[in-house]
Amino acid sequence: MKIFIVLAGVFLAVSGCSKKDAHFGEQSELILSGRVAFDGNTGVPATVTKAYDGHLDPLPATNLGVYVLTASGTPTDFATTEWKNETFVSDAAGNITGGNVSLRTGTKYDIYAYAPRVAAVGDAHAVPVAHGTDVLWAETGGVVATAGGTKAKLAFRHCGAQIGFRLKASDGTTDLTQAKLAVSGFYKTGALDAETGILTVADPTQVLTDASGERTNILVSGAAMSIILTVTDVPGRSEPFTGSFSPVLLPGKSYLYDVTVNMSGATIGFEGKVVDWVDIDSSDPLPAN
Repeated sequence: MKIFIVLAGVFLAVSGCSKKDAHFGEQSELILSGRVAFDGNTGVPATVTKAYDGHLDPLPATNLGVYVLTASGTPTDFATTEWKNETFVSDAAGNITGGNVSLRTGTKYDIYAYAPRVAAVGDAHAVPVAHGTDVLWAETGGVVATAGGTKAKLAFRHCGAQIGFRLKASDGTTDLTQAKLAVSGFYKTGALDAETGILTVADPTQVLTDASGERTNILVSGAAMSIILTVTDVPGRSEPFTGSFSPVLLPGKSYLYDVTVNMSGATIGFEGKVVDWVDIDSSDPLPAN
């Protein structure tokens, strides 16, 4: 009788332990959702600010590259993780699908994502990017996998900037429709660090020629740039108009510059503003250095 009671006690103890740990270590699908975050912290690169207090816009239709690092148990890094540059897809409404990431319940993970996804990435700290691309990045840490699917929200940041130029005549009457603008000094290539969201830039030989004010996505590092402007084919003038300035353009910001042609000389004036990413003017003046 005593032996039976002891065995029964052991059975109950084991059964109780099994019920308690029933959902620990099970597979859990990673389910992502994302928005693009904006804030008003002029002078602070949005890409290095993990918390956000501004408004959110839907994520555009794009492919995401996602890295998932184990943060508890046996931690992994970008080199050792099982999930490198996993493909997820966002539709025009910001809904994210796809991916092939199966987590373990009870385990903590750090999730990093960028867009648009680059198919061949050798180093997560140097993802190749190019001029004209709206590079997005997000990170969320300490996500604990749960039974039935692990949901993680991502607040993406613009890693680059936008810029546009408009031509104006100083006399307010000369028609500059046929005049040509060339603005040089923008970066053709760069690399994104998928861990920090920071860009490094290279080859400042990209030339912009649009003079309508339409924005162009550009690569920026937050350091001063050397920009040279040339205006030709101005009515009644045979010589070109030239000028230069050294702006500090920040990630996540959209800039609009008015380029004024001095009709009584051969100089150019600059007046810039920080504008909304969706082309709504702001009242903040941007001096040309």
